[in-house]
Amino acid sequence: MAPGAQETARDLLLRLARDTVLQVREAVAWQVYNSPLLNDELASALATDVTSVAFPLLRHADSLADSILLEVIGQDDAAKQLAIAARRALSATVSHALAKVGNLAVIAKLAGNAGAELPEKTLQGLADRYAHVPLIAEPLAGRELLPASVVERLVAGASNLVRDMLISRYHLSPVLVKELVGHGRDSATLALLRPLGRSGMHSRAMAVHLHDAGRLGLPLLLRALCAGDFDFFAAGISVRSHVAAGNAAALLADGTGEGLRTLLGHAHVPKRLHQPFLLAHQVAQEMDYAGGDVGRVAYQTAVLATLYAKCGQSEERAMDDLLLQLFDSKDEQLVDEAMDRAGVLFVPVRGTPPRE
Repeated sequence: MAPGAQETARDLLLRLARDTVLQVREAVAWQVYNSPLLNDELASALATDVTSVAFPLLRHADSLADSILLEVIGQDDAAKQLAIAARRALSATVSHALAKVGNLAVIAKLAGNAGAELPEKTLQGLADRYAHVPLIAEPLAGRELLPASVVERLVAGASNLVRDMLISRYHLSPVLVKELVGHGRDSATLALLRPLGRSGMHSRAMAVHLHDAGRLGLPLLLRALCAGDFDFFAAGISVRSHVAAGNAAALLADGTGEGLRTLLGHAHVPKRLHQPFLLAHQVAQEMDYAGGDVGRVAYQTAVLATLYAKCGQSEERAMDDLLLQLFDSKDEQLVDEAMDRAGVLFVPVRGTPPRE
């Protein structure tokens, strides 16, 4: 068509798209969803209409702008969201918006859509929320080349069927899988500690509660220390060692590390496992890091590098158990940087099983 004829045709189609007769609007949608005559104004009019009119565009229109798709997702219409989730290609922005809706069918369709661009953080969020839901966990586990952090989350929380699928695809060690599953609760607990502390909950009250529940284990204490949650670590080691809080604080302030060694002994930490605690404490002192957000990432990177450089080649299986848990919920870039600085190839999930 000549330019003038195209404008006339678009104007006519836009009028038909707003016709009061539903069948007319449906016919227009099916005729123009991939037509050169489809511009943003016409696309928006059809895509925001009732589902039977909007479907051809939401499902099949390749040229539909992300802004229109996001507007439709915001309408909270599950049928429309399902149509979008099944599109041949989805940008990271649209995929992330769909990942936040509450409809399981929509999330399952998104997880199984190979054309959906799902960034690592979006995948992590899906794994954290839906690892226990087979409808979503199974298509999620079946995606190509999942990041290691997502594999770990699924292994820790998914069903046996999904876990077996991941073991086969990524050649995971059954020993590692058993450890990841068992350590899932410790990882989730530590993720709660920092927000609870900010909201004013006393660290010692949290430590006493976990101790009474039998969950104030050494892995949790080491993770807290290496994460920079020093208030909780001090409370935890005080509770485990049955040393008064003031006395424990004085021992931790000892610059030689002997005070911490004493606390570890009273807390019944085997001597062969003292080294990672002492090293983490030493790194904090050398960096003059006392906790808090400022400098946290630098401290975490340095402490991980130090621990894996000096403890990563240990023949002690209990040491490996402690080190393994430091990867849970850690940012992948931070872990990689620490590994590079340490010069150690101890990586729990990269397709290579750990040392048996």
